[in-house]
Amino acid sequence: MASPRFDNIINQEKRAQVSLRATFIGLAANVLLAASKIVVGISAKSVSVIADGLNNLTDMGAVLVSFISLRLARKPKDMEHPFGHGRMEYIGSLVISILILYIGLDLARTSWGAITRPEAPIFTWAVFIITVAGIPVKVFLFFFYRRNGKSYSIASLAASAQDSLNDVMTTTMIAIGLLLSHFFGLLVDGYLGLGVAVLILWSGYRILRDTVTQLIGGKPDKALGTQAITILRSYPEILGLHDFVLHDYGPGRAYASVHAEVSASTSLISIHEAIDRAEREIMDCLDLPINIHMDPVVADEVGSDSPAKKITAFLTGYNPPLSMHDFRMVPGKTRIKLIFDITLPVDTSHKEDEIIRDISAFAQSLDPRHRCIINVDYNYFGSISRDSNHD
Repeated sequence: MASPRFDNIINQEKRAQVSLRATFIGLAANVLLAASKIVVGISAKSVSVIADGLNNLTDMGAVLVSFISLRLARKPKDMEHPFGHGRMEYIGSLVISILILYIGLDLARTSWGAITRPEAPIFTWAVFIITVAGIPVKVFLFFFYRRNGKSYSIASLAASAQDSLNDVMTTTMIAIGLLLSHFFGLLVDGYLGLGVAVLILWSGYRILRDTVTQLIGGKPDKALGTQAITILRSYPEILGLHDFVLHDYGPGRAYASVHAEVSASTSLISIHEAIDRAEREIMDCLDLPINIHMDPVVADEVGSDSPAKKITAFLTGYNPPLSMHDFRMVPGKTRIKLIFDITLPVDTSHKEDEIIRDISAFAQSLDPRHRCIINVDYNYFGSISRDSNHD
């Protein structure tokens, strides 16, 4: 049975093949559409048809950007890029989003000119047929790009799919404008083009927003993180988990780190062996490199009246329920510092300041000398607390 790591390598090769096929199909289709529309647009003196042809010409650039970014993303890691070049795919989507925004702005400018200085284009059925012939081609490209973009997690192809859908709307509006101008004398090309420009600008903004979020670090892959945590919780030597972080270095390329709470009374050798097994299992099962930091936990010898136990009980009953880790107490003459971390659900509506204020007030109700120093972590992957380790 093939390992996930081997499957991931095969998937990367398949993604490269899909990208190459999409490049050839996209280039052939857009060259044909661009050449035919620009020629008939010039002959008909139709600004909108020429603009549509130039739009297809820029689509060629988007296809090339998608292909180049995928090729660069496949480059192996090197001294300057120890985690590989996977994020080049996101940069490719960023470039495509900028192209879409440029097209939208240029179309808006052209449309405004047609509104302020309307001019009837020279209508012929040849011009109309060549214009609408691009619609089924772009519909095919939309479904082709979208299917392969989703199946192989190719962000740049997903962006190209949205661009193709924009082209369908653009060409449809231009065709409607040609008919209204010819049969009813209505010069609405400019207004229709302006409406399409707004839609194109909105789609370009959405792609740009999502891509920038991925580049600067958005929400981690919850499914992958949950699978890793499930494996870690299956080890009895691991008493609890916190500070789980999942780093995204491109589609199919991730790296994780986590703090694992282990008993301070257990042999360091046996704990180290268990941690090694956990790291290998996650790598073999998920193709996910992970670094596990061991946090030794000393049994609470003070009893149920200790501040740690009481604060833990308070957090458990809080709304929403919270967890605590890395607790330590630093006594002084007039103050007793309580230093610890709490973990908040990422979707909580409570403010950090409000929660810290409530915890501090409770701690001072136990002893007025208590002063809390609290660090807040956010949990993206469900329950990973110590108490949930053995359900």
